[in-house]
Amino acid sequence: MIRSLYVRITATFLIIVLVSIGVAFLFTNQLFKRDARGQLPEQLDKAIDRIEQLYAVSEPSSIGEFLEEMSSLQGLSIVAVNHANRLVTVGERGDALARRLTYEQLVNAFAGHNVRVNTYDQGSNAPPSPPAFGKRVLLGNESWALFVQPDRFPQASNFIWTAVTLLVTILVVGGVLILVAARYLVKPLKMMTNAATRMAEGDFTVRLPVSRGDELGELAGSMNRMALSLSQLETMRQDFVANVSHEIQSPLTSIKGFAEALRSEEVTEAERERYVNIIKQESTRLSRLSENLLNLASLDSQQHPFHPETYRLDRQLRDVVLVCEPHWLAKRQTVELLMEETVIRADRDQLSQVWMNLLSNSMKFTPEGGKIAFTLTEQEGFAVVRIADTGIGIREEDRDRLFERFYKGDASRDRSQGGSGLGLSIAHRIVAIHGGTIMLDPAFDQRAGAGFIVRLPLKPASSDG
Repeated sequence: MIRSLYVRITATFLIIVLVSIGVAFLFTNQLFKRDARGQLPEQLDKAIDRIEQLYAVSEPSSIGEFLEEMSSLQGLSIVAVNHANRLVTVGERGDALARRLTYEQLVNAFAGHNVRVNTYDQGSNAPPSPPAFGKRVLLGNESWALFVQPDRFPQASNFIWTAVTLLVTILVVGGVLILVAARYLVKPLKMMTNAATRMAEGDFTVRLPVSRGDELGELAGSMNRMALSLSQLETMRQDFVANVSHEIQSPLTSIKGFAEALRSEEVTEAERERYVNIIKQESTRLSRLSENLLNLASLDSQQHPFHPETYRLDRQLRDVVLVCEPHWLAKRQTVELLMEETVIRADRDQLSQVWMNLLSNSMKFTPEGGKIAFTLTEQEGFAVVRIADTGIGIREEDRDRLFERFYKGDASRDRSQGGSGLGLSIAHRIVAIHGGTIMLDPAFDQRAGAGFIVRLPLKPASSDG
């Protein structure tokens, strides 16, 4: 199977050239045979008639000298035989022609029939000689069987015509075949152009057939993958816009409603204080949402600041837990730390946000009296952090989309403390910038709580994400 487009084009060109030459050869060969077999006997017949007429007009004294002169003028080898078996041969092939004549041919010639003499020896490697032609003529008052043979094929006069015919045939046949081949090669390119135009207009459902094994097939496959990616990106964009609108609209609706309620003179001082607190909470929620969106946009860009430094990761985890101590103590939760002394080179502030987001989720979704555990180990050049809690767990249908932006499972939407769905997305992006991974812990039963595992290189290879 030809897989390379270069090989396909080269092979197509060579096939076209070979087919064109073959067709041109067959065509010109037929023309040549027509000239040799059709026109040549007619020309030789006319030559014999001219010899007979010139003999009658000139009345030469010697038939041998006369035939010698005719042979020289017309480029013919001539054999003449009379009834008395007198033999006259002139020209380059005269003697050879005389030896090939048979008794039957002589009898037919004297009987008034036109006789064709084949002079080609099929067992010889020598090039074929022109055929000879003979018939009865009247030279003076005596009948002769006169045989003539050209000294060479009459190619000189037809050479230009034959060459022109050959070249024109090659041009016509090759041109037609190239047009057919070009249509075959250009058709998939036109399909790709139309597909690209449709994708530029926003239609990402277009798909190209991938039935070729060459570069065009690979390009078609790449365009299909690109269309699929763009379709998914468009879906994500629409979901993102819808989620942002939803997350903004909810607190704005609350703020507007309670602001209208505050204008009423019948509102008590206690209700007024509660409404003000709600407006404050919703404003804080909007501010936090805006801050997270800006943070995500910065993380997605190539200009996000990245300041790696060498520090103790175990100490950072301990500090994050201590900062959040009032919150987990208020819910009578227990936080366990089992950590090895680990030195890592990373952006301290960014990773602090990762641990804070993960710990906040654990505290939020773990009931009172629950347990949260941090484990830190070093494995094959990576710092491995495991965070597990005894909270409500993660449903199986939510696990694949857990790190999508604004995605929140149905269970989390029912909580009064539900966030915007950006915390895990931010954590995922920060870990990716450091060359690490964050995922659900496959060794943890997610139905009995939530378990995450974060792997970070001790010395990241790059910082551009």
